[in-house]
Amino acid sequence: MDLADFVRGLWWGAAALTSLSAAEVERTWTSHEGKTIVATLVDTDGTTARLRLSHGVVSTVPWSRLSREDQEYLAEWRERRPPSLARPDVVGVEPSGLRVETVLEDEAGGRFVYRTPHFEFESEGRLAGSLAGEVARSFEATYELLRALPWSVDPRPAEGRYFRASLFRTMEGYHEAGGLPGSAGSYFSHQRRLMVPFESMGISAAGREYRMDETFDTHILVHELTHQMMHFWLGLLPQWVVEGAAEYTGRLPFRGGKFRVSEAEAGLKEYVAFRKKRVVGGVPEPYPLDKLFSMTSEEWKEMMASDNSQTQRLYMTSYLLVFYFMHFDGRGDGERFVRYMHASSAPCRQMEAYERELASYNDRVRGKWPEGRARDGGGRDGGDREAPPSMPRQLFFGAAREQILQENLQLLLDGRTEAQLMEEVRAAYLRLGVTL
Repeated sequence: MDLADFVRGLWWGAAALTSLSAAEVERTWTSHEGKTIVATLVDTDGTTARLRLSHGVVSTVPWSRLSREDQEYLAEWRERRPPSLARPDVVGVEPSGLRVETVLEDEAGGRFVYRTPHFEFESEGRLAGSLAGEVARSFEATYELLRALPWSVDPRPAEGRYFRASLFRTMEGYHEAGGLPGSAGSYFSHQRRLMVPFESMGISAAGREYRMDETFDTHILVHELTHQMMHFWLGLLPQWVVEGAAEYTGRLPFRGGKFRVSEAEAGLKEYVAFRKKRVVGGVPEPYPLDKLFSMTSEEWKEMMASDNSQTQRLYMTSYLLVFYFMHFDGRGDGERFVRYMHASSAPCRQMEAYERELASYNDRVRGKWPEGRARDGGGRDGGDREAPPSMPRQLFFGAAREQILQENLQLLLDGRTEAQLMEEVRAAYLRLGVTL
């Protein structure tokens, strides 16, 4: 079989005949098996590439099928493209068009499983139809939101076809399953699963099922869903961006299955008013930016475990910063933050490509290894066994990672010091009547 047949057969494609753009360059591409073909790159989304063959057929090729050199070329090509600054006004799903499938109802075992187009979520209690629909809308709308925001995020399940979630009847059950003490929800990247207790959403018992009560709110759920949608980013962004982005999406006005990005300021004001009136201590002093920007993930976790008041400062400052960069900075179009996220996406895409390549490798060798020797990419191979793909560790660990983070940070600072940036942030919020 020649590589052209390989492309047409194993690499699913859609035919299209279009004129060759002057910006497109013909080059030789190599599969991970060493086969080559000459084709023109049309576009790439970070995990697949659209290649035009010599006879005009365009095939969509998974990055995992290509050589490491081709994957690096695609990452660099995508990085050179100017990011879109388009910010959606309203994004979400149509409530009437969203189907929620009941996969399992085990009342004796306290296990109920529901499925939507992109999610499979498990509940310890039976959800009333209206509640199941609202939860499903939150799931699918958050998926659409992360796709629509100009952050270069392309949400894909880390494993399998569906994103996974678990909802717990009690805080005790949530903690027993691994939920962190003092937390209202969690996303565990090693399990690829988010967990939220009913209490955090305003869900209460009504006979043999559970319904929304007067406190129903999806902020915590959307926050954790954002982490799940950005799974491949979590270890490759500073913690303030990870948490600030999740707070930003979680605070957007959400009605009828749709996020109102154009009304983001209303969500901000509601958050500030809530803190002023109902939270002990009100609006805290923002965390010093020079310390926040240099804080490691380990330092962040240590502070969360030891000082709740400082944790509140961290989360608030992270949210206000992401909001500032998205709506107030520069011309108010989010340009610096969008370029920052676009630049940050390159290593995230490489990590995603690596994990998919590893999953493909595990599928190919499944059942060929001695019992008990599961392949995770970290073991050694003997004889003629196929070696697992290598993680590009130089990009994601140690000094190289810190250098990337600091270089990308300069896109946000854009010649400003942390003190100058903080003064601009304070001035912007003061115009809204918010004193920091």
